[in-house]
Amino acid sequence: MKIIFILLLPLFCFAQQEKKVDSLITIANKLTTVKEKFDYLCSIPNKERYATHTINYIKEAEQIAIDNDNEDYIALTYYYYANYYYYNAKLDSSLFYIKKAKPFLSPTRQPLVNASLISTEGGVYQKKGNMPLSISKTLESQQLLDKIDTIPLTGEERRRYKMMGLSTLNSLANYYNSIDEYEKAISFYDKGYSTALRNNLYMFAGVFINNKGDVFLKKNQFKNALDAFLEGKKLKKKGNAQERIIKNSDLNIGVAYTGLNENQMALPYLEDVVAFYKKNNITTMLAESLFYKGNLYLNIQDYKNAKADCEEAKTIAIADSNLEVVKKACNCLYQGYKATLDYDLALENHELYLKTKDSIFNEKNIKKQTEQELQYEFNKTEELRSAQIKAKENESKLYSILAAVAFTFALFLGFFFYKNRKKNILLAKQKNLLEATVDEKNILLRETHHRVKNSFQMVSSLLFIQSETAQDAEAKIAIKEAQNRVRSMVLIHQKLYSKNKLVGIDSKEYIEDFTKDVIESHQFETTKLKYKVDAQSLLLDIETITPLGLILNELITNVLKHAFHPVTENSLLHISFKKQAATLVLTVTDNGKGMPPKVKDSSFGLQLIEGLCKKLKATLTLLPASPKGTEAKVVMMRFEIL
Repeated sequence: MKIIFILLLPLFCFAQQEKKVDSLITIANKLTTVKEKFDYLCSIPNKERYATHTINYIKEAEQIAIDNDNEDYIALTYYYYANYYYYNAKLDSSLFYIKKAKPFLSPTRQPLVNASLISTEGGVYQKKGNMPLSISKTLESQQLLDKIDTIPLTGEERRRYKMMGLSTLNSLANYYNSIDEYEKAISFYDKGYSTALRNNLYMFAGVFINNKGDVFLKKNQFKNALDAFLEGKKLKKKGNAQERIIKNSDLNIGVAYTGLNENQMALPYLEDVVAFYKKNNITTMLAESLFYKGNLYLNIQDYKNAKADCEEAKTIAIADSNLEVVKKACNCLYQGYKATLDYDLALENHELYLKTKDSIFNEKNIKKQTEQELQYEFNKTEELRSAQIKAKENESKLYSILAAVAFTFALFLGFFFYKNRKKNILLAKQKNLLEATVDEKNILLRETHHRVKNSFQMVSSLLFIQSETAQDAEAKIAIKEAQNRVRSMVLIHQKLYSKNKLVGIDSKEYIEDFTKDVIESHQFETTKLKYKVDAQSLLLDIETITPLGLILNELITNVLKHAFHPVTENSLLHISFKKQAATLVLTVTDNGKGMPPKVKDSSFGLQLIEGLCKKLKATLTLLPASPKGTEAKVVMMRFEIL
């Protein structure tokens, strides 16, 4: 009997859903006017977050529009079709209806719908991975909103206007979040959060604080992320958000608990959201939630479940053209297959991971983003200037009417204004030319760092392949060490390429990221080596950070090779970097068994450090640590802080 019940349950749920649809359509048909029927049907899909059955309401609304030959209504139904297919990951169908709606719309005819339609188009291109076109459409939508006169809007229209503005803020913040411009992203999230709370739009406030939590996740600030996600879920419930939106918070809560290594707390959240997204066929979120569940299994070394979940996530993400999840799933599979010694599949997924990562964020994206932002600001300036010129012309006419006796004085003022304006225009042109030149040089410099990074990355990949095929143990270790030295320089140019400041690297961020990278690449034992990084945040030039990164790599590698055999729960590596008076001091301390004298005398790594120290005018000191272990201290006297 249990089997029969399980088989009939989907049919029962479907029947209940059909019954609900018929009931709401019946209610619509009982309304008096065409407008009431149409508005009622169109309100349902948005309220129910475009669940699969809501297409029935859009079809009914479309029939009303056709029967009454109402072009405004027809445009609205196309808009709702576009949103429906967007939320159900059928992006080509969404674009089809966006194009059908455009001939019916203009900036003066249904301006809110027009702006919203273009915003949806930006969302489609974002999911397709075309970030330049996505940001272009988002900025175009914002331009249309800026031009809308809010005075004649009704109460409901003003509410929609506010929500549209919040949606654009969220889209821009998400874009900057996706390219690791965290400070810009947070500024937009905070602005949207405060605006939403001020207007009692609690669901939107919940979305903004939830997305801000995603920034904390990327920065490995898991406690801050968890607090943001819990607050976001609370606000969404207060705003009567749909279950689908609340489930997004549950997914993020599960991810935050995973980051805090509270796996028993995380797993129920992740299993619950996977079941929900499967039941409702929400493929985009299903792929992401499957990846995070697989990543949790990877953390607890349950490689069988990790590979199964990440393979399913990868398949769904490729079908949906969701490049971000493809990238994450491939990295998960690379680590899973590598741990189970399946090197062919590990290398295949590693290569796809690198290819997808490069597709998401490349030099064309940076160049086009800059162009779109400059164009938006330029258009706003031109509109303001036109308004000012028109106002001045009206003012001049008024002065001429007031009194003929002031004609000579007015003529003098006009001549002075003309000369001053001409001078200002010349200065503005020179300023624009200078800014354009600086932007062009920045783009070229960014592209240079990108190409250097790619070249180093290719060398690193070749070394990785060579290390996997090498038979001699010492050769394998030597190649791995060479790969880590190359990786230290890859990370430098990657950060220069992806940040606003093109001539300096933040020492704290670089040392934390590089230490994590090196240690994870050497983690082959069951017990993971614990480490702690205390680094001062200094903006160092490339001539300083490059030898510093190579020195740090050698010191960490020496600890991993000689200090702990095996690694225990009490094993600890501590890295300190700070400015003391006129020097920079890097200290690497372990509580291991100490460095053998023969290593001190013959180590190539230490010989390399001594050579690099000459470039930084530095001294290397190796001393026993207290109560046990080794302390390596490098004191640098030649460096450049920007």
